[in-house]
Amino acid sequence: MQAMHQTLATAVMACAALCAPVRSALAQAADILTGSWSLVSVTVMKSGNDVEQLGPHPQGQLILGNDGHYVLIVLRSDLPKFASGDRESGTPEENRTIARGNVAHFGTYTVGQAEHVIVFHIQKSTFPNWDADVQRRPFTLDGDRLTYVTPGTFGYGSSKVVWQRMK
Repeated sequence: MQAMHQTLATAVMACAALCAPVRSALAQAADILTGSWSLVSVTVMKSGNDVEQLGPHPQGQLILGNDGHYVLIVLRSDLPKFASGDRESGTPEENRTIARGNVAHFGTYTVGQAEHVIVFHIQKSTFPNWDADVQRRPFTLDGDRLTYVTPGTFGYGSSKVVWQRMK
């Protein structure tokens, strides 16, 4: 009887394995980064020093879905409220401060695990120059800490972005 149960269990497992969708090697590579990440820091090297590009304690989230889609938003922690209370009536200074204090984009992504590169296929961004752009970001993963380098297309050079996996 026990042999019959083992045979049946083996047959069920084999059938489940054959019926399950086949995941690509690329999707499996992306698994190491899939999930939600909280921003730790955004720094750029200037004159030999790390400068906090979005001020101290920036806030943000990066969500890397297992379906290959992502959403990224990064904000200064000290963004001012609009004095008028109406975002359509912001002063030039308020608008400039807000524009300089955030970046967001979304689209699809792939991960080259062997070469440690995240490739963002940006659909739309708050920096319109990145719309429809493809960007490769070399990364390191140390436990639940993800670090990558952004391209230097914002005008201040490339930056180092550090994320912590959310639990």
